[in-house]
Amino acid sequence: MADTPIAHYEVLESEFAKEYGNSPPFTFCWDDIPTKRKQLVEVFLPLMREQLKGELPEPSTYISQDHFVPVASGTANIRIRMITPTAGGPFPVFYFIHGGGFISGSAEFMEAPMTIAAVELGIVVALGEYRLAPENPHPTQVNDCVEGVKWVVNNADTLEADLSKGFVVGGESAGGSLAATTVHILCDDPSFPENLLTGQILQIPCTVDPRAVPEEFKAEYQSMHMAKNYNPAGMTRELLADMYAKHLRNTPSDPTASPLLFPSHASLPPTIIQVAGLDYLRDDGILYNKLLRRDGVQSKLIIYPGVPHGFRGVYPHLKVSKQYDEDLRKALRSFMPGARR
Repeated sequence: MADTPIAHYEVLESEFAKEYGNSPPFTFCWDDIPTKRKQLVEVFLPLMREQLKGELPEPSTYISQDHFVPVASGTANIRIRMITPTAGGPFPVFYFIHGGGFISGSAEFMEAPMTIAAVELGIVVALGEYRLAPENPHPTQVNDCVEGVKWVVNNADTLEADLSKGFVVGGESAGGSLAATTVHILCDDPSFPENLLTGQILQIPCTVDPRAVPEEFKAEYQSMHMAKNYNPAGMTRELLADMYAKHLRNTPSDPTASPLLFPSHASLPPTIIQVAGLDYLRDDGILYNKLLRRDGVQSKLIIYPGVPHGFRGVYPHLKVSKQYDEDLRKALRSFMPGARR
């Protein structure tokens, strides 16, 4: 690693190193998915809420409302939690997709930071859920996200939304993968309004099944082989392998599971990709940015050296986490002419 041009990405960030040394990482039961989901709700979610409660806006400044949206020809429903400021509408829209390895997670896990963003920027945030693997294999998650975004478009008038002020799709981790694929599908769909999406924001995304990394990029795909894993949420290489082969059960070469593999990215809107230097998924984001730029997409890569996957969720008080959040808000402002400056 010391002789590579990306070596500095893997040098521990000093504030994170101190915090990591003082608090052992979470140990989740990745092999027992029901238990893992329970741990996230009972242990991880309360911690996240506690750390951000002092930053939440006054309850009178926003409304949080759940909508249950029919998908799969009415055979199932997904929940979309809409966070809407109480004054100043109609608003631009940010459709955000949660992470959780495709097997866990919900709107609640991103509700606090997205509520802060909604009120500060004067935007509607739609926290879109999807049916989870392994109970629902690929492409269920992608289909749910596509239908969720279309539902927002079709119901904008009743949601205090004005898409002409800005319409951005984003997601974190597995949600970043789903956001990338959803945007691809919509931008390549002739029935979807052209140029309606004004941007996409991909946070620490997975963009390619490790079994399907193109030959031309294998030499650059180094982060999956980092010797030390500092992940505070317990991510492992084995988990990432299982995520595709065991839980999603996708065909490795399917671009709807690996958006890096779409033959062209030229139709995509302006993009911001946020990547952690010590993340096994670091090079997923770096390579995706490279391909988007090669295809003429306005894409910006932001790298946070010395921190691992999920750093912001576990340690939101770190300076690097605050910068991560500020970069998200800057990206939203740049993609949304109607957002508050």
